[in-house]
Amino acid sequence: MNRRLKQVASPWRSLWIVNQRKIARDVLLRRLGVERSYRPAALFRHPDWNFDDPLKLAVAYALRRRPDFTFLQVGAFDGRTDDPIYPLVEEFGIRGIVVEPQPEMLETLRASYAEYPQVVVVNAAIADEEGTREFYGTKGGPSRKASFFRSNLLKHGVRPADIVAQTVRCTTIGNLMRGQGFERCDLIQIDAEGFDAAIVRTIDFQAVQPSIVRFEHVHLSETDCDRCVELLAHHGFRFIGQRRDIIALRAL
Repeated sequence: MNRRLKQVASPWRSLWIVNQRKIARDVLLRRLGVERSYRPAALFRHPDWNFDDPLKLAVAYALRRRPDFTFLQVGAFDGRTDDPIYPLVEEFGIRGIVVEPQPEMLETLRASYAEYPQVVVVNAAIADEEGTREFYGTKGGPSRKASFFRSNLLKHGVRPADIVAQTVRCTTIGNLMRGQGFERCDLIQIDAEGFDAAIVRTIDFQAVQPSIVRFEHVHLSETDCDRCVELLAHHGFRFIGQRRDIIALRAL
């Protein structure tokens, strides 16, 4: 009997060893800044054939369970430029809050959502506590590169002489939601130019109850990104990795 068990177990052990080797290989490649791709060659030759909006699919799925779906967008800028939220509002009519710390963008942002009164525009930055903080932008006016981190603008090639600081109002996700009368927030979309990890850490998952969290990882260190993913995984999320962003999904 023992010999038969060993014979049955042997193929499974071999498969386990092969899988462990594949994982080790992929981890090594990742450390070298390389990642294997399993997409067919045709999709590389024709990048326009790739479906590149999994957030839309995730929201469409969530709406089947929660017709009263709500969202919070951190870092809305003008509401149009490379914006992942505006098309969702336009197609699904979802209700939510768009937050932008640069006061010069308020009128433009309000104009973008003029046809959608269910979208609330707020001039603030999301942080871990109420108050004010220094926020770095450019002399030339509002910028999508603006950040709590001066180093982020330098990394984008902005000259030190062209960087200016302004004081912005900060609020927490929980206080913002309560102030706007939101009991929960199904989608949290974050584009905070390097401050994304800090914002993810402030989420009260029991109170806010998000089923989708999307954050920009391209400006995060590997350590900060991993910690974000581990925190979200601890709360039951699973992930879609994109070139610049990570979409975290939790079962409804």
